[in-house]
Amino acid sequence: MTVWPVTPPSPLYEVLSREVFTALPLMGTDSADVVVIGGGVAGLSAAWHLHEAGQNVALLEAGTVGCGASGRNNGQIIPTLTRHDPMAIKAIWGEETGEHFLLMLEKSADLLYDVVNRYNIDCDLVQRGWFQPAHSPGRVRAVALRAEQWQRRGVDAAVLSRQDVLQHLGGGDYAGGWWHSRGGHFNPLAFVRGFARNLVETGVRIYEHSPALTFQRYGKNWIVHSKNGKIVCKKIVCTTGAYTSSLWKGLSKTIVPVTSYQFSTSSLGSSGADILPYNEACSDTRNDLRYFRKDREGRLITGGALAIQALAHKRLGRKVRGLIAKTFPRLTTFDLSYFWEGRIAMTPDRLPHLHSSGDGLVAWIGCNGRGLALSMGMGAVVRDVVLEKKSTELALPLTPLSPIHLHGVIRRSARMLMPYYRCRDKMEV
Repeated sequence: MTVWPVTPPSPLYEVLSREVFTALPLMGTDSADVVVIGGGVAGLSAAWHLHEAGQNVALLEAGTVGCGASGRNNGQIIPTLTRHDPMAIKAIWGEETGEHFLLMLEKSADLLYDVVNRYNIDCDLVQRGWFQPAHSPGRVRAVALRAEQWQRRGVDAAVLSRQDVLQHLGGGDYAGGWWHSRGGHFNPLAFVRGFARNLVETGVRIYEHSPALTFQRYGKNWIVHSKNGKIVCKKIVCTTGAYTSSLWKGLSKTIVPVTSYQFSTSSLGSSGADILPYNEACSDTRNDLRYFRKDREGRLITGGALAIQALAHKRLGRKVRGLIAKTFPRLTTFDLSYFWEGRIAMTPDRLPHLHSSGDGLVAWIGCNGRGLALSMGMGAVVRDVVLEKKSTELALPLTPLSPIHLHGVIRRSARMLMPYYRCRDKMEV
């Protein structure tokens, strides 16, 4: 049995978080209508939607709530996909399902904001929008079409000129870009802690330090075994993303976990006043992604990926220093104060996938770097599958598990594509 190692939370988010949450491990026997496996945004959202629908819900988390990708990402809330625009979604999934998905995606960030406000979660939420600088003229044309497609759907979006991007970012040499009004950023660890606290107060049972080790069918029910206890249930929802084990045979082989590294500077103070002056979130069009946001104390949070992970802190530190210096040449003095990493679940087609075994197992997987808003919206989709709504009413098509060919080789070698991606970034695409 494969169990991903449990890592501590992001050190920066731990320092900044004013939200606290702890839960006892599962001991003995419990029963529920639905067991949710995974205590990140995806699991908490699924548990919330199911509980609101009248289901008796228990959630198992192998470590602590938010210790995986949900508490270790950059904190950007982006209600779009990485590559697929509205017209492409409908071309892939059809008019009806495509429209259901796009409506869910459009509302996903607003749903997250509503949860923050409804439960008074103290997570440094900033709703100032998100923008995507384009690093080449070809990408300018692509993002202009992207903005126009969202505009036609009634979303407040705008095409940005070179000068607009310079004004929004406070540096860089981008050819243009686009802006989405519903984007934002926050402390993701504080959010999941506050969300979990309120779920427990409303009746959802959360067990930390309780990995789901096995599950088995027993008559019409399932039994989920953890280290010191078990839960009898009717349905199981897997929301473990890039930390998925071999618990559901074949599920972990449908994605490639990719490690993303994060750095934060020391507080920039007045020297950083011209950087992201509108306090927006920003991530560009490169394959070797460049992204920036600021926290409540004026630190700049950015990061990247590496082809070779050895000595990541030192090597990526040099890369990040050079990136910041090149993007913001007026910023001459800063320290890199915090460093952490997390895993992203990537699918070959860069789309989320929804799965059901037909006898009570449900999962969605494949955030592809857009996990915060998408995970909130997908909670309702999971609820609909568990409650056995018609497939034509779902916001994502149910598909069989499709393990990636030569998964072990690809998983070990995927990061070695970084030099190729950097080469493509230099080309007109």
